[in-house]
Amino acid sequence: MERSTMSKLILVLFIGLVMLGFMIKMFFYDGKNKDDTGFEGENEYSYTEPIEEERTDSETETDKDQQVPVGNTEIDYDAEYGAKFGEDKVQAAEKLAEKVMQAWLENNTDMEMWKEISTAPFLIVVQNEVMAPKDQLTRKVQSLDVSPTKASGDQEIQFMVYATWDVLSVGKKVREQSNMYKISLTLSESGEWFVKELSRV
Repeated sequence: MERSTMSKLILVLFIGLVMLGFMIKMFFYDGKNKDDTGFEGENEYSYTEPIEEERTDSETETDKDQQVPVGNTEIDYDAEYGAKFGEDKVQAAEKLAEKVMQAWLENNTDMEMWKEISTAPFLIVVQNEVMAPKDQLTRKVQSLDVSPTKASGDQEIQFMVYATWDVLSVGKKVREQSNMYKISLTLSESGEWFVKELSRV
């Protein structure tokens, strides 16, 4: 082998070894001190009390004006509906909500009753849901807690109903159940409430 070829081969081999060494170093060495745990627990810190600036009377008064009121800031839908429809109408709507909820849960199949209190779209829902029970169990409502909430329409009133009932099989209690429902009533031109929607929350 010629001398020039031999020297070129040695040079290429040397460069290859150097590059291989750099690659191995980069692969296994991540640049961090292996003894460094990443915690700075050995550093000492000192705590100093924050300095309170003296405030003028005018600044104190401004702060009082900007304070958010403390307490219940939720909308009183009872009062809102009472002012809008009158107390008698609100009480009639609440009684209807209780009646509908009980009839719904107990699978009341009296279609004449449902026709008197339902809008046409809701009557279709009743025919599909109430008239065709999916099991042989019966239900007996124990309690209904009705509270007003925001309605979606101008001539509507909406309630949240927390219902508790017993599930019965051949007259014997199998278990107790409870759930939250939303019921929407709409005011007709004749001034009567009709059920528009009922859904489980």
